[in-house]
Amino acid sequence: MALELKDVRWKITGLAWCYLEAESRSTGRDQSEIARVILHEWAENKHRAAIEAEKLLRGEGIAGSR
Repeated sequence: MALELKDVRWKITGLAWCYLEAESRSTGRDQSEIARVILHEWAENKHRAAIEAEKLLRGEGIAGSR
């Protein structure tokens, strides 16, 4: 089952755009697909880190955000 996609629009720097466009031209993939993959990987890494941080906080007796 595919994840529901959300519509996001924003401005990016010229440097970021150049690399996104270069990746798009060299791979034939759409810029939005490339950005989606990059952001999804970033979010997965942040999520894993948050899970580990919660374990560490609990181990140290530090209350989490609850």
